[in-house]
Amino acid sequence: MIATYAPDAQARRLELAAGASRKLVLRAGATLVCVSGSVRIEEPANGPEAAGGLPGAVSVRINAGEGHGLGYGGVAHVTAIGPAELICVDNPGYAQRLFSAAAAFFQLELLKNRKNRLGALHKISK
Repeated sequence: MIATYAPDAQARRLELAAGASRKLVLRAGATLVCVSGSVRIEEPANGPEAAGGLPGAVSVRINAGEGHGLGYGGVAHVTAIGPAELICVDNPGYAQRLFSAAAAFFQLELLKNRKNRLGALHKISK
């Protein structure tokens, strides 16, 4: 298994050998996309799928070009049926969403307060 991704990126690319398995800790709403091969995903179910409120497992098989969104957060067990390549897109956390919203706000304020460099050229051309 080789994972190639930037440490701060929200997407991870995984290569799994035939029969290999991997446990991923993901938030609710994360998406697993199979790029090549076929994988089986088992995720914990804590909602109405669980009988009597006991935690169970939901098992899904996805093939190349298909994706699966995790309904519940937790540990997802991914097993490759054949050699497979998988992209895992995780949702950002609350702190990261707050940081990106603040950065976008300050970026807009900087754009508003920046001097107009072409103001004089605009007046000359009229």
